Amino acid sequence: MSDLNQNINILRTLVEQAADHRVSTSTDFAFLSGCIQGRLLQTVSVSTLERIWGYVEGYQSIRESTLDILARFIGFADWRTFVADYCSVPSAQSSHRLSSPTLTADKVPVDALLTIEWNPGRRCALRHLGEGLWRVEESIKSKLEAGDTFRCQRFTVGLPLFLDDYRHSDEPPSLFVVGNRGGLTAISLH
Repeated sequence: MSDLNQNINILRTLVEQAADHRVSTSTDFAFLSGCIQGRLLQTVSVSTLERIWGYVEGYQSIRESTLDILARFIGFADWRTFVADYCSVPSAQSSHRLSSPTLTADKVPVDALLTIEWNPGRRCALRHLGEGLWRVEESIKSKLEAGDTFRCQRFTVGLPLFLDDYRHSDEPPSLFVVGNRGGLTAISLH
C-alpha cells in the first residue's frame, strides 16, 4: 500500500471518529456530508465521500482541496499539515482497537463534574448539563474559558477531543479541537 493510500486510510478513520459515526452505507455518507457542512460550512459531496471510502468505483485521484476539508474536519490546518504532524508519527495506524480509558456522556450524571487534561499542562473542569451538553467551569492554560459550552459524547485518553457546537462569548457556534497533538492525557469524574 502506498503512503498516500495509507494516509487516506488514517484520515478516513479519524473522520469517522470525529463524526462519531461509522461510515458504511449511502445514508452514512449523506450524514457525514451534512456533518462536514455543519461544522466547516464547506461541502464535500456524497459521491466524493463514497469514492474516497471505496464504496463506489472511481477513486484514482482525490483533489488536495477535498483532503484539506477532511483534514480541517478533524482539527488540522490542511492535508499537508495532517500528513506531516500525524501520519509521519510512527505510532499512527490506519485502524486499531482502542483500549484507552473512555467515558461516554450517557454514563455521566447530570450536574456531575468531569476533569480533562492534555499537554502541555492544560486542564478543564466541565459540568454535564445533560444529553452530552457541557459547560466549562474552570480552565487552566487553555483557550476554553469558564462559561463556554459545547456538545461531546465521548472522551478518550490518547485521542483529541472534538467539541461540537462550541459556544464562546458572542461568537457563532463552531467546532473546537482539544489536545490536537497527543490527545487527552487524563479524564476523571468527580
